Amino acid sequence: MTRFALSLQDVASPPLDLVDQIVEGAIRLVPGAQHAAVVTADQQGRLSAAVVAGNGVPRRVMALQNEWQEGPCRDAIADGKLIVAPDVATDIRWPSFAPAAASEGAGSMLCIPLVVNSRTLGALTLIGHADAFDDEAQSLGRVFAAHAAIALAAARTATNLNTALSSRDVIGQAKGILMERFRITPELAFTALVKASADANVKLRTVCEELCETGLLVGKQARKQS
Repeated sequence: MTRFALSLQDVASPPLDLVDQIVEGAIRLVPGAQHAAVVTADQQGRLSAAVVAGNGVPRRVMALQNEWQEGPCRDAIADGKLIVAPDVATDIRWPSFAPAAASEGAGSMLCIPLVVNSRTLGALTLIGHADAFDDEAQSLGRVFAAHAAIALAAARTATNLNTALSSRDVIGQAKGILMERFRITPELAFTALVKASADANVKLRTVCEELCETGLLVGKQARKQS
């Protein structure tokens, strides 16, 4: 476990690649784990898999939870608590999901919330044979979940930063076009872009992208056409 933790110190690896390494490591080092996934949920509780290791079992199990709107991953993310299902087939907590998941090869499941700064980002889900996850496995699973939470948070931060930088760049280009065209100050150019965005009821970035691509400030025109 120590050697594995040290292997994650490769700062050249993108954060999402680290999540992938952590999920693969969980299968190798957590007793009983045959399949693993890092699962996230949208505001409606619908699950999606950021990273999956093993065969198709985790994705099928996740799809069943979306279909029946119940299951251990959903509960772990919603409640922010570790959920263990020693024998999925007989678990009465999820009467629709459990037998269907068992038929897909989920003998037991361990779902550990990924928490950073009191915010649950998703869950590390481990799937194995029946009665796979004892106290030792749960303790090790928590360690992997802690690493995965940090890496997933870093991946999201990087994505948000790249989006913000891209938005700032296109807004700057659009301002430059208006400044040159109308000989106005940066402040007046930005005000014109914001007004066009409000008139058309579309995002500022969209107005700026259209201006850069077509040379037209189409916000006001789109409003008139609608």
